[in-house]
Amino acid sequence: MSSKILKIGQISDIHIGNGNELVQGIDVCANFRKALNSESMQGLDLLVLSGDLSENSEPGAYEYVASLLKDYKAPVCIIPGNHDKLDVMRKYFDIEHLIHGDRCYYRYDLEGKTIFFLDSGCGNVSQEQLVWLKEEASKIKGEVILFMHHPPCFCGHRFMDLRYHLENMVEVQQVLAGIKNLTHIYAGHYHHHFEVNMGRQIVHVAPATQFQIDPNVPYFNLKSAAPGWQLIEWGEKFVETTVYFE
Repeated sequence: MSSKILKIGQISDIHIGNGNELVQGIDVCANFRKALNSESMQGLDLLVLSGDLSENSEPGAYEYVASLLKDYKAPVCIIPGNHDKLDVMRKYFDIEHLIHGDRCYYRYDLEGKTIFFLDSGCGNVSQEQLVWLKEEASKIKGEVILFMHHPPCFCGHRFMDLRYHLENMVEVQQVLAGIKNLTHIYAGHYHHHFEVNMGRQIVHVAPATQFQIDPNVPYFNLKSAAPGWQLIEWGEKFVETTVYFE
């Protein structure tokens, strides 16, 4: 494994509308640009967009995101969220070779380290993906990390846990628990920052760039319209995650 410290930026739940229009009264395009151009996100080795790039899978949303990433200096990895449609996304991003049937999941190797990406855009992680992840992770001697849109656990978010949790959570947890070289799991979807201990594994839930949802009530309540994102620094014997808000 390389001794280089990888700097990985994670932006989640952008929810761009049809081009640069406001979404629910919020300038989500400006929020995305603030995250993308922030000082904390400069000099990245990898940028990850972990789902819900669009509000309603509008072509204009993907066209807008793609236009901002056209000349981006670092590699970009993308997975769909539950607001995305893969058949529309594939027209704007170079992901065709990463799609298996109706899901987009893959392994990405960078500087001697391995990162896995799962597709939970349909609300679950398919059995095919779980078998693939278990087999691929067993081939790696060192630590791996995983990105997925839905957190694979409850997070204490009363609204999201109740209504929009991962459908096959127990099955996914059982598979993840068996992957001994996986400690850090990165997700989004919940529009709030969480770090949850799931046995020996830590689930890092990124805040959204669209807005943050109040986790303390069982109904939708806007907590903040400020964007958030997170930075992962991955060295030979450590993984550190820092959350930023505008």
